[in-house]
Amino acid sequence: MNRHLPPLLAAALITVSPGLAAHDDFAATFAAKTKADINFAQLMQIMQRATSMILDGILAENKEMTVLGAHLLDAHPAPAQGPGAAMVPEQREAFKNVMPAYDKVFHSATERLSVAASRGQWPQAYADYREIMDACMACHETWRPYALSRQQTAGKR
Repeated sequence: MNRHLPPLLAAALITVSPGLAAHDDFAATFAAKTKADINFAQLMQIMQRATSMILDGILAENKEMTVLGAHLLDAHPAPAQGPGAAMVPEQREAFKNVMPAYDKVFHSATERLSVAASRGQWPQAYADYREIMDACMACHETWRPYALSRQQTAGKR
């Protein structure tokens, strides 16, 4: 077993910023995120792993696992290309304009989930988890058709 934490997990543990969710300016929030050499699809893979960790923690009533998953979500790195790079060119501005609303709901629920889990308030932690997943799915349902990866692979399956 590797004795070293994966770099992204270590970064999440070290750089968690509780005040990040309080920013109203999405551009400033995005600029404050750790830039990573990843694309948007790779970011989504990291976020999916974090949400799985949260759910596993809630089901096992494991405070540390749940809080760690929430912190990983909250401190996720940002693709260096910016949030619009994943979308077809004609939808980039619209995507960037709606991201602040998703971001605010997402980070607010992540913060509440972390507090509820650390207090052992499992029904509330699960309600907050569902709010996070609802925000994720609303974004996916709205924007996935405009994702470059979806456009590039359409008809090739």
